[in-house]
Amino acid sequence: MKRFRIKTLTIAVIFALSLSTGGIIAGAQYNPEDEMIVDIPSFTNHPRSQTVTVGQDVVFSVTVSENMNPSIKWQVSADDGATWSDTGGQTRQANTTLRLNAVTSSMNGNQYRAVITGFDIEIISAAAVLSVNTTSNAHTPIITEQPTDRSVLPNTSITLSVAANVTDQGTLSFQWFSNTVDRNSGGTLIRGADSRTFNPPTSEVGTMFYYAVVTNTNNNASGNITATATSTTAKVVINALINAQTPEIINQPENVTVTVGNDITLYVNARIRDNGTLTYQWFRYDTTAGTGSTPIRDATGAVFSPDTDTVGVVFYSVVITNTNSNVNGSETAAVASRVVSVEVIDTPDAPMNLNTIVSENQVILTWDTPENIGGSEIIGYQVSDNIVTLWIEANGENMHTFEGLGDDREYTFKVRAVNAAGHGETAEITVTTLEREIINVTGISSDPKLVNLQVGEYMTLSFTIAPENASNQSVTWSSHDTSVAVVDANGTVTGLAAGSALITVTTVDGRHTASSLITVEGSESGNGLLWIGLGVLAPIGTGTGIYFWKKKR
Repeated sequence: MKRFRIKTLTIAVIFALSLSTGGIIAGAQYNPEDEMIVDIPSFTNHPRSQTVTVGQDVVFSVTVSENMNPSIKWQVSADDGATWSDTGGQTRQANTTLRLNAVTSSMNGNQYRAVITGFDIEIISAAAVLSVNTTSNAHTPIITEQPTDRSVLPNTSITLSVAANVTDQGTLSFQWFSNTVDRNSGGTLIRGADSRTFNPPTSEVGTMFYYAVVTNTNNNASGNITATATSTTAKVVINALINAQTPEIINQPENVTVTVGNDITLYVNARIRDNGTLTYQWFRYDTTAGTGSTPIRDATGAVFSPDTDTVGVVFYSVVITNTNSNVNGSETAAVASRVVSVEVIDTPDAPMNLNTIVSENQVILTWDTPENIGGSEIIGYQVSDNIVTLWIEANGENMHTFEGLGDDREYTFKVRAVNAAGHGETAEITVTTLEREIINVTGISSDPKLVNLQVGEYMTLSFTIAPENASNQSVTWSSHDTSVAVVDANGTVTGLAAGSALITVTTVDGRHTASSLITVEGSESGNGLLWIGLGVLAPIGTGTGIYFWKKKR
């Protein structure tokens, strides 16, 4: 759309050149001294000149500025633009195309233009020239060699070819197509297959059809410069390839741990269903990953007995091969079993550096791990004192404590390591326990000295032997009146009836005593006496004691 601001002093007819369209604007009339703004549509695209052949259709088109929908008519000039006449088409809105059907040679050189109407001025497009050539088409190729059928095994290289010629000096080109049915049309274009020969894929079993379209291109033809011819189809059959069946392993060999020198057997079970023949070859490997393989001589059966004379771990696998000479593909197929370990172990050597810590009735054994553990982890140690204890599990890590031994007595202690192969060699040591020093008891005290209990209540008295390291720490307990209070072997006193009782503790060594007075509160005692006091007197003579008195009620 073009907007014009026009100011004039006289009535005039103004012709202006549209800068944006290249067309001509004519017939704008304005009143004197008036100033007005006019929105006028313009052509944004003009019709283009075209060259066609007799009998072809041709279309001229234009586009106009946005948001404008003017009426458009088309005009033709047969005298190089000197005069113009309207075409037979109707003047209407958005009439932006002119279609000429089946042009004739008489229309050669005609010019066509579009005119926007409905305004005080006409907006005229640039003119387009129609050039009409007489017909001279490229020749159809003549196919002289057709592609032929092929039947092959998978992955066999084959070549299809086609040959053709032309008589108009044109240039031949080729394009191959594939099809799932026996038809030389409607196929799939094969990219890159654009020469007279083609190598179809043969990796997949099945049937496919191929044909070639031969095109003659002659740029000197005044009509159609190309013409095509299509070959017949070639049937390509990829037959199924039958290989020897890969063996199926039913039972894999298993990992084995064996004591050195003992016999073991590795076994594999496999099967096939194509009537082939199975053979076996066992291999020895450096690692579980199957690296460093070495075939084992004469190990060619499903069963194999490896050497077990050397401690260590060795890895094995077996390759099973199926051989079938009746197949049309590979006559052999093989599969390898999993890699298994054979761990040969031995019992461990004797523990090293056996030592003792000796006391009166206790010996502590210590030792170090054997230098040779037999190729298997040590799982424990067994010990013996060679007298009472035959063999027991050690109660510490690389140590054991024997307790309750006699003093000043000779013992021979033994220790041996145990692994998965069993117990190993024995290390032993002979020692004499220390002679026991006797320390006599010189006295005893009890605590507390005075205790008040309710009937049924109880408490435990404690005692202290002097000296503290006396050899014999045994004591006995007694109650002078068991109807009032009783005491057990642990010094626990229980009140039974109201009254007082003297609880005495006596050492086994030396018969030293100490006493505590227990007063039980509650119902009266059955002896009809009432304890009313406690006193400590110093009687004539040696020693001390606890004295009490009572009165009758």
